[in-house]
Amino acid sequence: MKYYDIDNDGNITYEEFLRGLRDELSERRLAMVEKAFAIMDRDGSGQITASDIGHMYDVTAHRDFIEGTKTKEEIIGEFLDSFDGAAGNNDGVVTRNEFFDYYTDLGISLPSDDYFVQMMESTWGVSENEDSEVYLQTIGEYVRVTKEQLVTLLGDHNSQDDILKLFSDFDLTQNNTLTIDEFANMLAKLQIAVDRKYLRGIFRVINTSHSGTIHDAEFLAFIQG
Repeated sequence: MKYYDIDNDGNITYEEFLRGLRDELSERRLAMVEKAFAIMDRDGSGQITASDIGHMYDVTAHRDFIEGTKTKEEIIGEFLDSFDGAAGNNDGVVTRNEFFDYYTDLGISLPSDDYFVQMMESTWGVSENEDSEVYLQTIGEYVRVTKEQLVTLLGDHNSQDDILKLFSDFDLTQNNTLTIDEFANMLAKLQIAVDRKYLRGIFRVINTSHSGTIHDAEFLAFIQG
């Protein structure tokens, strides 16, 4: 009873029962969860807080934010609490154990390691084989095409002011940075179809400061360099 009753309320819920039957993450699944957690845990503290994801979680399209019923902080807090699961405490902080528990629980419903890896690649924009020659060549080709499309779009209007104006057009939140989602939107407008597992790799080439967002100076250097 103690093993299954995680919250010690004297009852075993369906979620608690399934959790008790789960298998541990396989080596392949564990590696993908590690990569996803590293993306979220920007400061390497071993836990994910609102400050870690504030730059990458755009709430402006969220219904509750538009209607004014919830603040940005409240929406981000609820997003983080969604990873707590049965053993979590909904404190707006996701520990490493809570994050791994979440995906261990989720793994119960996923039939194979291949399916799990594909799900993680699609959700987090990471690749299982980021060090492979094929992956790196693919990233290089996407980077080349992206630059070509931007230069073509600029045409003869390719001064520094013109480039910064173009950057501003892609900067939906108008905060002088491009988040990973704004970058994906930019590629879509350029009619560049990218498998999401390559998205973060392309993003990292331009984001030379590794800050998690592309600044206008990095965008300028990418086109002019």
